[in-house]
Amino acid sequence: MICDKIAGDKMDYENILTALKNGNVPSDGALEICMGRDDEIKEFEQILDKVKNGKAYTKFIKGSYGAGKSFFLKVIEEMAYKENFVVSWITLSNEIPFNKFDVVYKNIAKNLTCKTGTSLEHIIERWITGIKMMAFEETMDPQRQNEIIERNIREDLREVSEHSNPMAVAIENYHKFTNMGDYETAKYIQSWLRGDSQIPFTIKRKFGVKGDVDKETALKYLEALSILIKSIGYDGLVVLIDEAEFIMKLHTSKLRDIAYNYIRDLYDDCSAGKFKNSLFLFASALEFFDDPKKGVVSYPPLNDRIEDTLKSDLKDMRKPILELKGFNRDNLVEIAKKSMIIHEDAYKWNGGEKINPIIDTIIDKHQENAELTGGKITPRIFIRSFISILDTVQQNQDFFSDSNSILTLFEDKEAEIEKELEKDW
Repeated sequence: MICDKIAGDKMDYENILTALKNGNVPSDGALEICMGRDDEIKEFEQILDKVKNGKAYTKFIKGSYGAGKSFFLKVIEEMAYKENFVVSWITLSNEIPFNKFDVVYKNIAKNLTCKTGTSLEHIIERWITGIKMMAFEETMDPQRQNEIIERNIREDLREVSEHSNPMAVAIENYHKFTNMGDYETAKYIQSWLRGDSQIPFTIKRKFGVKGDVDKETALKYLEALSILIKSIGYDGLVVLIDEAEFIMKLHTSKLRDIAYNYIRDLYDDCSAGKFKNSLFLFASALEFFDDPKKGVVSYPPLNDRIEDTLKSDLKDMRKPILELKGFNRDNLVEIAKKSMIIHEDAYKWNGGEKINPIIDTIIDKHQENAELTGGKITPRIFIRSFISILDTVQQNQDFFSDSNSILTLFEDKEAEIEKELEKDW
């Protein structure tokens, strides 16, 4: 799928092409250039619409290496921004292991972004500024303005306080200390809201809280954070969790079980309505779901909830786990032709004269190469190879006088890329 935006708003196609050629996810424009995922996008449009209306979901995306999992997360991120969601993207690693949910919470809170900016502070400040503007429009009396502001803050935080009274108290006091000009305490409050556990007790007492986000309370604080985001004017929270297969690298089965149990808790809490207006989307390689020793299969309390019991190749987008399949020939034709359009626009040349007549042959060779190596036809290798060809031909137009020289270059480039061991999209 590619949107009509190619003919509309000007995008930085050169940056997009460079990112794709390097095997990376472009920083912007993924939704506009996403191809071959129409059904998945339609399903997540419906999910986001339901999340707006109070639902919560935990979903999973799986695919082989190069299938475009991280790219698809970027598409969901851009869809969420357009629909006024707050998004947090985390990638599991040694620094963010899912068996330490307090660390997970801290990184979710640290990485919050929305279409107008980044950080939890920006989100809170934007909300308070909106309340101040309403108070200013209602009255010019400063005392009356303060009363209106404080009342509206309390009203907006009422549901937050039901889930975590300390969070609501801290935010109220953030406004209070900011108004007083005590920015040092206000910064401590920001840090505490992000899960910082190194704040002195005397400072926490000053702004009315005690205790920290820890492994026992982190899930509750995440529930409160999702309520806060909805309460202050956004449509909900979307948390994107990439490279979930890192859980398999945890050293013991006990640590892996703890991580899988946290996923189960998220799944159950979303189903039970403890989370509202939230989407948690995990992306992972195939073995994460299939490996009997270290994958999800090894933890039945989670696997029994999310496994595909039907075992059918028929399409069902409403399953907990969606698989990004390899591309068919029509997808590859679409990718090639649309990439050609974007490349011509970015570099101001007429490449279609030399490339379009041999697109079918290029695709034939790509499919043959994939079959010979026993691999699936995944987006990454084809896109990287094809864009590399376009770059080379565009910069050496006099050299490529016939189609055979371009086809030879394509085969050489595919062989080179297949040998590389690079991070999955």
